[in-house]
Amino acid sequence: MNAAHINPFIQGAQNVFKKLCNESPALGQVFTKSAPYSPSPVAASLSIIGELRGEAIYNMEVADACYIASLMMMGAAVTELDEMSKSAVSELTNMISGNVATLFFGKGIKIDITPPRFIINATPADFTEIAEGEKIVCVPLRFANGRVFEIDISLP
Repeated sequence: MNAAHINPFIQGAQNVFKKLCNESPALGQVFTKSAPYSPSPVAASLSIIGELRGEAIYNMEVADACYIASLMMMGAAVTELDEMSKSAVSELTNMISGNVATLFFGKGIKIDITPPRFIINATPADFTEIAEGEKIVCVPLRFANGRVFEIDISLP
């Protein structure tokens, strides 16, 4: 996979977290995963269509999703993933993806994104569109308090 196709995801996520959540998660060690795909318990998945085609999956643990929802709700305590907090995290992933599409467009690559599919208790069966043996690039973003937000990118 081309590194130039990964960088917009990193930049887009960092931009949105900084502007929307007033947090600047650090880039962790990027690595690859292989199918069958094993998601985190909370995942937001969307398809990428256009000049590039693939899948972006935003993964996190339940506690990490609650933390991110809390940031989006101006620090209000979020202890469970209710409809409001799920909506907040889903909108965050949508905003990141919109930023990614804009960054690709600035590089002359036209893509579009589908609305995110938000999944709690995600399992490999939720991701049958990822082919067996397909390489997936994982971009972990780490918050200062140890929370992690992963972006898994499949652009075969």
